[in-house]
Amino acid sequence: MGQQDVRRADSAELGWLNASWLMRIRRRTSTYSIVTAIMCAFFSILLVIELLERDMSPVEVGFSAALMAAGFVPAAAVLLFGRRIPRYWGLILVLVHAAVSVYYIGFSSGRQNAVANVQELPVMAMYLAWFYGARISRPVEIAILAAVGTAMVFGPFGGDPIPGAAAAGLFGAANVFGLVVMSWICLEIGFFVRQRVRVEAQTDPLTGALNRRGLVRHMSEELRRASRTGRPLTIALIDLDDFKAVNDEEGHEAGDAVLKELVMQWVSLSRVGDRVARLGGDEFVMLLPDTPQSGAAAMLERMHELTSHPWSWGAVQVQEDETLEDALRRADAEMYRHKRGR
Repeated sequence: MGQQDVRRADSAELGWLNASWLMRIRRRTSTYSIVTAIMCAFFSILLVIELLERDMSPVEVGFSAALMAAGFVPAAAVLLFGRRIPRYWGLILVLVHAAVSVYYIGFSSGRQNAVANVQELPVMAMYLAWFYGARISRPVEIAILAAVGTAMVFGPFGGDPIPGAAAAGLFGAANVFGLVVMSWICLEIGFFVRQRVRVEAQTDPLTGALNRRGLVRHMSEELRRASRTGRPLTIALIDLDDFKAVNDEEGHEAGDAVLKELVMQWVSLSRVGDRVARLGGDEFVMLLPDTPQSGAAAMLERMHELTSHPWSWGAVQVQEDETLEDALRRADAEMYRHKRGR
C-alpha cells in the first residue's frame, strides 16, 4: 500500500473529524483543548447520571454537583466558544479524577462507581502521556497508581471475595496488578505514539533529515540555549551543484539516491548535536551549535572533500533575536559569494 493509499484510508476512517461543527472549533482552538473539553463533558454527564441515584449521601451529592459544574465550564468554553484551555487544566483534570477514584474505591460504598473509576484510569494514563510527556507523566502516574492501589487493597472492597459468603471483596491482588500493568502499558503507548507523531511531523520522508518544521523547532531551542550560555550558533545553507543534470540524465530515482546518500554522509561526518534539514528540492540547512562562523567554514570544507556529490554552502553565525528567514537570507548571500570565489 502506497503513501497516498494510506492517507486515503486514514481520511475515510477519520471522516468524522471533518464534520463542519468540529472543523469550526478546530480552526479556533487546539487539539489538546478539544480532547480535554470532551473528557470534561463526558465526566460531567456521568456525574449528572450519578446525581439521579438515590443512595448518595448529602455530602456526595454536593461534591458531585460541584464537580459536574466545574467540568461543564471548560467543556462549554471550548466546544461552544472555541476558547483554548491552559495546559495546567489537563493536569488538574487528571489529579481530580485520581482523587475521585481514591474516594469511591477507598471510602465509598458504591461498588458501581468504584469499578467505573478503575476502568477509566488506563485511559487517563494515555491522555497524560500524550499531552505532557514522560518527564511529567511518569512521576504523576506513579503517585496515582500508588494512591489508587492502596485504596483498592485497604478500602471497603479490598480482598478477594469468598465464594458463598456475603463479603465485600471486589478488588483482589490480581485486580490491583492488572490495573497497574494496564495503566502503565497505556502510558508507554501514549509516549510511543506521541514521539512517533512528533518525529514524522518534523522529518523529511525521503532523506530522514529534518523538515522546515523540525528545523524551526530545533533552531528555537538552540537560540534559547545560545542566549543562556553565550555560545555561538551557526547556520549553513547548502545547495547541490549540477543536481538538475542528475535528474535529467539518470532519472529522479538516481536523484533521490544522491539526496539520501548525501544526508547520511553529512550526518556521519557531523557531531552529535548538529542537525541537517531539507528545505525542499536539493536545498539543505545545517545547524551547528557551539560553533563560530570561522569554525563552521573549516568544518564544512572538510565535509565537502569527503562526500560523494559536489555542493556549495554559505555559513553565518546567527545573531541574537534573529529569525530563521533572516539568517537564511544572509546564508544565501554568503553561499553565492562562496560560489563566485570558487
